[in-house]
Amino acid sequence: MKPRAKKNYSEILFSLEKKYWKGDLGKTMKNSFEKLVKTTPLPYEKEFEIDFVVPNKILKNIKNNNCFIFVQIENFHSKNIVPIIKKDLWANRQLIIELKFKSEKAAINYFKHKNTEVKSILKDFNYQKIQKDFTEKNTINDELEKSMNLTFKAPEGIKLNKRAKDFWWWSTLEIQKDQNGSHEIQKGIVLHQNDYINKNQFEKSNLLWIKDSLGKTYLTGKSDNSFMKTVENELSKTIDTSFYIKNKYVKQLKGCWRMENDKMGGPFVSYSWLNLKKTKIITAQGYVYAPNFEKSKYLRELEAIIISGIK
Repeated sequence: MKPRAKKNYSEILFSLEKKYWKGDLGKTMKNSFEKLVKTTPLPYEKEFEIDFVVPNKILKNIKNNNCFIFVQIENFHSKNIVPIIKKDLWANRQLIIELKFKSEKAAINYFKHKNTEVKSILKDFNYQKIQKDFTEKNTINDELEKSMNLTFKAPEGIKLNKRAKDFWWWSTLEIQKDQNGSHEIQKGIVLHQNDYINKNQFEKSNLLWIKDSLGKTYLTGKSDNSFMKTVENELSKTIDTSFYIKNKYVKQLKGCWRMENDKMGGPFVSYSWLNLKKTKIITAQGYVYAPNFEKSKYLRELEAIIISGIK
């Protein structure tokens, strides 16, 4: 009988006493969670949108929020801060994180230096929540399940645009309205594989060279000299990160793309990993074209698709 939690994936409601929210702790939280993401086009978007609510005044109309983080400052003596995770407290598909600290100073230190722990919990939860609205009956799996032993959860209506040797390109197209009228939103997945020789192939420069080479060959525009390429300038830098998903090494790139000799552009995210036999590097790239809207929420959906297929 519980309502369905909102899909406001970038929003976090912090529950703590008002004096802490108005003080140094609240400022630290804002600095930690509302950083500008500079791998999106201008104007830069915040990593998260955060707000606060008094613990005993959580009204009915906000109990279906996607994520709450309860922060308690009390006589709590444990040195190790372990987030307590609860789900579906007031709504289905809802995340609750509880954090207890012995002092405001300890809480400030945690949110300054260990905020990645909470962010990781929230991001993983959101990816899994998004994946529940997707299906394995899609055109990506029609192409890859037998040939590459890959299975992704994706929208049922995702369309295959182009296929070549070791290369595939899918996308969805939708129309959204704002005060200025109707606008096109395109979300795409580009996947390719190449032979694995050594670990240097996971260097950012090598991955970007392959990405732009494929863009010039396959991701072309209306004119012959128009193609997708990475943007590298003072305002847009590609950031690379390495981590593990399901015990598998993954290299992630985040940055911006544009169409050479055209006006289209937007953010992209790329994941590269080895196949099960460790003979091929698989790279799946998600890109967004949504010039009149915030891009982060669409990019998050594409990351959820890509992560679902990493094994």
